[in-house]
Amino acid sequence: MGKKLSISIITFIFFLIVIFSTGFFTGIYTSNNLFVSKEPRELTEKQKIEDFEYMYDILKDNYAHFYEVKKMYNYDWLAHKEEFEEMIKNTKDDEEFYKALNIILSKLHDWHTYVLDPIFYHYTLRIANNYTTLKKENIQLGPFIDIFKKSEKAYRTWDKLFKENIPGYTSRTIVSTNNIKTEIVEENKIAYLRVNSFAIDVDKDFEKYKEDREKINNFLKNIKDYPYLIIDISGNGGGNTLYWVDAIVNPLLDKGNEVENKEYWKTYLIRNGAYVMNVMREYLPKDSLKPIEKLPNYNLISEGIKKEFKYYMEGRYNVKEMRERTKAYFNGQIEEKEPVGFKGKIFVIIDQNTFSAANSFAEFCKETGFATLVGIRTRGDGWPIGYMRLPNSGLIVSFEYGTILNEDGTTYFETGTVPDIEIEMAKFRSNDPDVKGELLKQKTVEIIKALENKEKNF
Repeated sequence: MGKKLSISIITFIFFLIVIFSTGFFTGIYTSNNLFVSKEPRELTEKQKIEDFEYMYDILKDNYAHFYEVKKMYNYDWLAHKEEFEEMIKNTKDDEEFYKALNIILSKLHDWHTYVLDPIFYHYTLRIANNYTTLKKENIQLGPFIDIFKKSEKAYRTWDKLFKENIPGYTSRTIVSTNNIKTEIVEENKIAYLRVNSFAIDVDKDFEKYKEDREKINNFLKNIKDYPYLIIDISGNGGGNTLYWVDAIVNPLLDKGNEVENKEYWKTYLIRNGAYVMNVMREYLPKDSLKPIEKLPNYNLISEGIKKEFKYYMEGRYNVKEMRERTKAYFNGQIEEKEPVGFKGKIFVIIDQNTFSAANSFAEFCKETGFATLVGIRTRGDGWPIGYMRLPNSGLIVSFEYGTILNEDGTTYFETGTVPDIEIEMAKFRSNDPDVKGELLKQKTVEIIKALENKEKNF
């Protein structure tokens, strides 16, 4: 296909600053008894409706997954506008308004589409402020820095409301305190590493991430001569792609390994909404967007997708450029770890709650052969992620405005990442994530031993 993209698009693909999901981001509050205070707030019913309609109109023309949601869940989100408006009208105060917006967005079954709470807003703003070239180079946050800054005063007000009315709100953190679990499953043979989240505490100068990274690195050094390593990212809702590049891939991938030379391409479908197209025209090279009809696999695409999307673009992944983006992001605050010399086989456990940045790690493993994927297919998502600012409340809404096209004409939002070796979990009735995680680990150990016996007898 020739040179597919300029460096600007490659930057957009690799500099995956922060990809969050509700599995990771616990700031999407929807419980019926969440807010205690019922004191009247500043927003009028008219202002709330205006904010909702602003959000609805931007999503209507720009959001990526209406067709897929209708196909997968038999739910036409756009057809429920009047119902949503009634929900908004029935809110008694600003807190209920915030809650109602997230309930409405949750019906899209898209963990990247939600209203940011103050903690996550300030976290994201810190990322934008810390990276000086972000506005010029990154299509995820760059175009939206100004609206984030415009909402600083509004989010100070929201922060005060949340502190007053949400039990435990002030103690909630972006980054988990018990994020890493290591275990020797079988001495000198099978090692196990679990990472619950790929979040990086940029708002705390990477303090917790440095601890995680050191713990992972020391463990990998200790088991470098083991023939098998299990990395468990089941239930990992995402965080920052650079976490797994720096803390996992770099120490496990020897220089000159064939994985370093592998690259893979992704195709992104984009609609023709004015809000998104303004971003695209400003941040992408002129010829980056191509008519969908020119796709090599156009005949494999469903009529619904053809009708929904007008353009596509492509982006490249490879280890070298991932490492370059990691160095730029940490800006000298964290030095790259040397490979530990691990020569064994790696198995990565995934499940339906593996999402976002964890999904991208699963895709990397599958596309490059870095590891064998074991478990249950992941939850699909899309890319890029955009933001809008609601004019009256100042709330920021995150949403996906691109869908990822698979080679067979399906979309990644529908399929997720399919493991190389699937584990059937239907007979296990427990919904406890710890119980389920232990079962997945045990099954993976059984698979490793079965493969080992097969190799011995071959």
